[in-house]
Amino acid sequence: MTHPFVFNDNILFFKLAKTKLRMKKPSIFFISVIILAFMAAIFYIFWGNPFSAHSELDIPDKPNEKLFGMFNKEIEKEIENHTQSVMYPGYIAESRQNTINYLKTIKTIESSTRYGVKSTQPRNNLELRIVFKDGNVAEKIYTGHSCSGYTSPCLLMKVEMKDGKATHIFTNGVERKGSPEWIIPDLNIMINKAISYDINRNPNQYFPPQKTQQDFDKEWNE
Repeated sequence: MTHPFVFNDNILFFKLAKTKLRMKKPSIFFISVIILAFMAAIFYIFWGNPFSAHSELDIPDKPNEKLFGMFNKEIEKEIENHTQSVMYPGYIAESRQNTINYLKTIKTIESSTRYGVKSTQPRNNLELRIVFKDGNVAEKIYTGHSCSGYTSPCLLMKVEMKDGKATHIFTNGVERKGSPEWIIPDLNIMINKAISYDINRNPNQYFPPQKTQQDFDKEWNE
C-alpha cells in the first residue's frame, strides 16, 4: 500500500514540473523569435529582398540630344587612355586603332540595375548590356558600381551607336535634376567598361603578349 505522503509528494512533483514547463514556454518562444530574426537578417545581407522594386525609372526611354555630343567627347578621351597614355601605361601602339575598330562593332549600350534603381537591396549592381552589329549580345557586364534606393536614383542610359560614335541617347530622366557636368563620370563609366569588356576578351590586341618561361630564362642569361 502506497503511503499517503509519498502520493502527495508525487502530485507536488508533477505540479512543479508543469509550472516550470509553463515558465519555459515564453522563454522558448522569445528565443525562437530572436533566432528567426537573426536568420532573416543573414539572409537579407547575403541574398537580399526577394521582391524587387522596379519602377518607371528603370526604363531609359527619354531622348536627350545634348548627351550624345558629350558622350562622343568622352569616347575620344577613353580612346586616348587606351593607347600610349602616360596615365595608363602598358598599351601597345596598335591598341588605339583596335579600340576604334571595336567601338565600330557596337550597335547599342544600355545600363540597368539588378533590382531596380529604387531598390534598397544589397549588391544592386549597375550593369551593361552591349548589342553588337553581328547580333551577338553581352549581358550583365558589371561596372564596379551599385545603386541604392536610400540615395538618389541612378542614371540609366541607352546609347545607339554608328561607326563608333553615339547617334542617339535615351535616359530615365534622372540627369535633368542636376547640371550636365555632374553626369560626365556616368558617361566615362559606361564607355570605359564597354571597352574593358573587349580588353578582357582580347588582351593581345591591347597589351604585349605575356612572357613565357623561355623569356624569363633568356633575361637571366643575358
